[in-house]
Amino acid sequence: MSKRYCFFLRQVWRLVVLIASVILVSSSLSAQEKSSEKGSRNTGPNSQALGSVYPVRTESPRDTLMSFDRLREEFEESYALYLVHKTRANHKRLVRIAQNFGSLIDFSGVPLADRNTVTLATAGYLLDILGRVGLPDLDKVPDESAFSQTGSAYYRIPETPLRIVRIEDGDRSGEFLFGEHTIRVAPQFYLAIEGQPLQSGLDIKSWSLTIPQISGPLIPSSFVMALPDSLKNLWLDTPVWKVIAIAMLLIPIAFFLGQMYRWISRNQPEGRLASIAFRLILPIVILALILIFLPFITLQLTLAGRLSQIVSSMSLLVFYLSGAWLLWLSTRLFFEWLILAPRINEQSLDANFSRLIGNIIGTIGVIIILALYGQAIGLPIMSMIAGLGIGGLAVALAIRPTLENLIGGFVLYFDQPIRVGDFCSFGDQSGTVETIGVRSTQIRAIDRTLISVPNSQFADLQLTNWARCDQMMISHIVGLRYETDEDQLRYVLAKIREMFHSHPRIDSDTIRVRFAAYGACSLDINIRVYAKTREWNDFYAIQEDVLLRIYTIVKQSGTGFAFPSQTLYMAKDEGLDTELGEKANQAVAMWRRTRQLPFPRFADSKLERLQGKLHYPPPGSPDYNATDEELAEGGEQLSSEPLEKESDEVEDEQKMPEEAEDDDGGNTKRPD
Repeated sequence: MSKRYCFFLRQVWRLVVLIASVILVSSSLSAQEKSSEKGSRNTGPNSQALGSVYPVRTESPRDTLMSFDRLREEFEESYALYLVHKTRANHKRLVRIAQNFGSLIDFSGVPLADRNTVTLATAGYLLDILGRVGLPDLDKVPDESAFSQTGSAYYRIPETPLRIVRIEDGDRSGEFLFGEHTIRVAPQFYLAIEGQPLQSGLDIKSWSLTIPQISGPLIPSSFVMALPDSLKNLWLDTPVWKVIAIAMLLIPIAFFLGQMYRWISRNQPEGRLASIAFRLILPIVILALILIFLPFITLQLTLAGRLSQIVSSMSLLVFYLSGAWLLWLSTRLFFEWLILAPRINEQSLDANFSRLIGNIIGTIGVIIILALYGQAIGLPIMSMIAGLGIGGLAVALAIRPTLENLIGGFVLYFDQPIRVGDFCSFGDQSGTVETIGVRSTQIRAIDRTLISVPNSQFADLQLTNWARCDQMMISHIVGLRYETDEDQLRYVLAKIREMFHSHPRIDSDTIRVRFAAYGACSLDINIRVYAKTREWNDFYAIQEDVLLRIYTIVKQSGTGFAFPSQTLYMAKDEGLDTELGEKANQAVAMWRRTRQLPFPRFADSKLERLQGKLHYPPPGSPDYNATDEELAEGGEQLSSEPLEKESDEVEDEQKMPEEAEDDDGGNTKRPD
């Protein structure tokens, strides 16, 4: 077992111990609170105050104000009891009453993530306003019968800008609630009447200043009362001492997460699957810390106001981002496990396509999680999605290249012109395919540079996949010197063919070795054969072997390879062979006189007589059929026969008229 693996196990074990310790401490604190809560139920004063919270009724403005008045009384009693007995049960009841104030207010325009914070702040302002102005005579407040069943309906509280309005739509349709404008108007109106005395049975000057000072069961009231006034001042609607406490908690957590990120980055294990599984640790730890410490902060510090909104929004953002991160890595981990399960080659196209599907699923999951976060913080996600129908054309045009590349990746998978690891040529470039991704295909060129080609373009290119060839062609032109005589040339051709037929790595059915052309300075032999291989290094080894054997054959034949040159012969010019030239001239003159000149073509009778006159294969070859006369003479003719003078030409000469009319007319003479 490697040292790195042992170190990894130790760190994981420490993490588990840390989380378990936090859970145990939380459990023990909870047990202590429950025991103290039980004692307070039995022996504490005003134990009857721990009964059920007054039910909220909102059928009319009168019912809404009556519910508010009952909740105010219960809130004051619960707060007084909580100052004496700071148990978790009393704290929960106090928070529950404060939340019930929120059921009297229209929060339809407030994001879900901010509702708890806005509820506490607005409830404090309403307690301060109605505690100073006073509630109107409830008998004079209209009830449900004072309003028609249809149309808008509202009641304005005297001497205040506060209105109780009937909700027209939504889940709370028909209820009378403090209007949505209360959230905005209440703080402004409170500042105008802040100097008036608060009517309350408790020694409190302002609920909007007192509620932020409330702390959890683990923080003694004496500790809060002993703090200097400077630490009780509000900053972002939160006491300064709570801000300091949050900083003291968050800074060590941030430092711990930073160190863990550095440790994970430096200790990545080998292998794709193990690396992804190792990176899952950080998002899991972040989610665990949020689930453990955020409720602790919320319970013990009881944040309120703008700072509470900031902390809530940031923690919600981190939570959703960590969840999206965890989902992304988990999706990749799952598909990497699928690739390893059936033993798929990690570099194959199937593996890359599986990763592509995993990335698409992970991306969709991340988008859904981020959309849920946007919905939680109040972004009109549904409206935005509905708006895509209007702006769908613009969106389609904007993402068209991305969609083309994505579809191109699917085309490359289903059509499979290439696979990862194949050597291919495309355009004027070539290289080995390394990956086929969501957007592009990565190709390692021969010079080891990495070429990235968008899938949409790559799928449209003319691809030559060298890895798919069943055999590889060896094609060359071998040029021999013009001094090579015809039998030397035949020897070279025969020996090269013999060598190819004998070679175990050459396909005998594909051998073609032919004297192909008279080059500018060589007698050209065209060689085209197929090697039995599909691998480039093996192909070049076979080609090297046959070329060396051809070199030996040419040397053994007594000739040599031609090269571009000029030969200067220093000799006395003996002129042309006049006898042969005279014979050629006489033959052409005879063709002209007998009207048998073969231009522009031979006569049909001539073509019939020439048909099949030559022997092919030439005499001496295995396929040549020798005549009985040739066999009787002792063997086959070993060289190709010269063109003989056809019998019809001889007959034509014998049948020629002894005299022919010349150009002068009437005069005759014998032909020469």
